Amino acid sequence: MAIDPIFAAAALVTLGAGALVVTLRNPVHAAISMLGAFLGLAVLYLKLGAPFLAAIHVLVYTGAILVLFLFVIMLLNLKPDELGVEYPLRTRLIIAAMCGGLFALVALPLLQDKRKFDPAPPAGFGGVETVGSALFGDYALAFELISVLIMVAVFGGVLLAKRKL
Repeated sequence: MAIDPIFAAAALVTLGAGALVVTLRNPVHAAISMLGAFLGLAVLYLKLGAPFLAAIHVLVYTGAILVLFLFVIMLLNLKPDELGVEYPLRTRLIIAAMCGGLFALVALPLLQDKRKFDPAPPAGFGGVETVGSALFGDYALAFELISVLIMVAVFGGVLLAKRKL
């Protein structure tokens, strides 16, 4: 079975940008890397046959959540000395090796599994009706709790910015 080159490229972009999000010290650069991860994930949704999920992902995460992150980062206006300590290379290599070992621990059993995997999504996957009925039916409480959590995050960002003024 051949791997689709667009899918592989989008997966590599998503993984690479995600790695940059957690390793870059500058919060603005990390947020821009998060944009790359979000866009790569949207391409993966498109390749899986869910254009509605891809569009909603770009609108909600890139258009709202990422802008909110950048808004808070700009309001906090952190100085370079407020960003925390930089760990020595040896510590970073040990942490990277531990993460790689954990990844191998999870990935090896999956690679040895010889069952046939059918990547075709179920009927209606990612469609407007399916997402809407799940969001406002089974997951209505979770949807409301997440909206409250986002509102609390906005208030927290405003309070942090107000204290610095």
